[in-house]
Amino acid sequence: MLKTKFRQLGGFSLLLFVCLCWQSLSAQEIEEKTKIDIQGNYRVRGFNLGRDIYTSRQTPGTPFDKQTWQNQYQQNLNNKVQNDINALMQGLPSTVTPTRENVTYYDNRMTLNMNFASSKYFEALAGVQIGDIIFGGRGVGQSSTVGPGQGGEATFSSSVNIQTNFLYLNFKLPEKSFTTRVGLQLFTSAQGRVVFIPGTGVNMTKDIRDWNMTLEGGWFVAKQNNLTDLDNNGFADRNYRGNNIYFYKVKTSFINNAKHELYSFYMDDTLKDVQDTTGVYGLVNRQSQTGQLFWHGLFNEFNFSDFTLVVHGIYNHGVLNALNPYRDSNGNEIFRKYDRYNIKGGFFDTQITYRFNESLTLNLIALGSTGRPGYEKDGTRSSLHGSGYQNLFPGYSVSNIAIDFTGGYALFSGGRDVSGLYEYGIYSDVVVAGPLVFTLGYYRLYGSKSPLLDNNRFYNSDNFYQTSAYFGQEYNLNIRWNAFRDMQILLRSGYFIPGDGLKAYLDTTNGSFLRELFVTAEHRF
Repeated sequence: MLKTKFRQLGGFSLLLFVCLCWQSLSAQEIEEKTKIDIQGNYRVRGFNLGRDIYTSRQTPGTPFDKQTWQNQYQQNLNNKVQNDINALMQGLPSTVTPTRENVTYYDNRMTLNMNFASSKYFEALAGVQIGDIIFGGRGVGQSSTVGPGQGGEATFSSSVNIQTNFLYLNFKLPEKSFTTRVGLQLFTSAQGRVVFIPGTGVNMTKDIRDWNMTLEGGWFVAKQNNLTDLDNNGFADRNYRGNNIYFYKVKTSFINNAKHELYSFYMDDTLKDVQDTTGVYGLVNRQSQTGQLFWHGLFNEFNFSDFTLVVHGIYNHGVLNALNPYRDSNGNEIFRKYDRYNIKGGFFDTQITYRFNESLTLNLIALGSTGRPGYEKDGTRSSLHGSGYQNLFPGYSVSNIAIDFTGGYALFSGGRDVSGLYEYGIYSDVVVAGPLVFTLGYYRLYGSKSPLLDNNRFYNSDNFYQTSAYFGQEYNLNIRWNAFRDMQILLRSGYFIPGDGLKAYLDTTNGSFLRELFVTAEHRF
C-alpha cells in the first residue's frame, strides 16, 4: 500500500508539471533569442600517497574454521616464497609485493556547464566532465580502455572519457515563485549527510516569501530494472522494480540569525543486486538487500556576532531484507536466504565556529552515528543489528583521510558503512596575507562500540590482540592561495596514525601510518 501511494505521488508530480507547463505556454510571451552561457573549470593535480596499513579489510568477514584457515594460509605463504626464489634464480624481478606503498601520479580534468535560456520560463543545462585523465596512463587500477580515468597513455589510442554530469530542463514560473527541474541533476540534503549525488528525477521548489519559507520536494531514480523483457515481445514484464528515492524539505528563517531545515527521505528498494567486496584473501563481503527506509532530519544554524552554532540530527528507521545465507563450518555459502531486520538508528552533527578577527577562525566539530562498526559473529554487518545506522547516498568530508570523499586515501568514504563511528576535532583558518589561507586541523576517530574479533584471521585474541573503540588520530594541513581572480592553488595534506580499533576493524596487525599530499591548480572560466 505504501509503495503504491509513492508511485501515485510520482505520477501526480509529473501530471502537475505538465499542467503547469501548459498553463505557462498558453500565456507565454513571444520567445526571445536563445541565450547560451558557458561556465566551467580546468584542474590539474599532483598526488603523493603513502601507507603501510590497508585502507579496507582484506580478509573475509564470514565465520571460518581456524585450523583450515591456518593450513591454507601457510600453504599459500610457502608457495609465494618458492615462486619468489624461482624468479630470482632466473634473474627475474621479485614476485613479492611490498607492504609499504608510495605512489606519485598526476591527473587533470575539465568540466563544462552550458546553460540555454530561450525565455524567462525555460532553461536547459548540460554539464559534462572530461577526465580525470592520468598523466601517461589509464589510471590507477584501470584495465579497460573506456570509462572514467581513461586516456593520456603515450603511443596508445586509449579513449578519452566524457561523462555527463548534468542534463536537465528547468521550468520557471517567476510570478508564482515556482520552479521545476527535470532530468539529471544534483540531489542534496543538509551538509550532504544523507544525500549528495547526481541522479535523474524531478525537483520542485516553491518560495513563500511572506513566511520566509521554501518548500522543496520530488523524487529520483537511483537504479531501475523495470525493462526486463523475458518473453521478447517488446514490452517490460516487470514494472516499478528499482530503487526510488522520494523526499521533501522545508527551509525556514523566522529570525535573521537562525536557519532551519526539516526534511525526510524515503527509499523504496526492490533490487536484489549482489555486490561483492574482494580483498587479498578472497571475498570479504557479499551484500544484497531490499526494503524501505526513512531518514528524518532537522538542521539548525544559529549565527551571532562572533559565533556560529550548527546542530543537526537524523533519525533512520524502516525495514531491510538483507542477504544472510546458510554457511558451512568454513563459512562457505550453501543456501541463499534473506533475513528481515528492523532498523532504528541515528546520526548527530554539531559544529561551533568562533571568529577571533578577520584573520583567524576556530572551528570545533563532532559527528557520528549509532550502532557498531564491523561484522557480527554470523558474518552479517553489525549495522543491521541493534541501533545500527544505514547510509543512503551521502557525500561529505570531515578530515582529509578518516572520513572523506575528495580523493587520495579514505578510510570511510561517503558510500561506505559508517555505522557506529564518530569523529571529533578542531581546525583553524588563518589568513596569512590577503589571498593566502592556512588551515590546521587535528581529529580523533572512535567507534561507538569496539569491533568484534570473532571472524578475524590475524587480529584476534589467539594472537594476543585485544579490540578497542579507538580508531586513530589525524593531522591536517591545507594551504589555499587565490593567485588570481579566476585561479586557485590548493595544497591538501593529512597524516593518520591508526589505533587498535581500526586494526581490529580491518583485521590487520601491521601498519602505523597513512599519509597523503596533493597540490591542485584550478582555473575557473
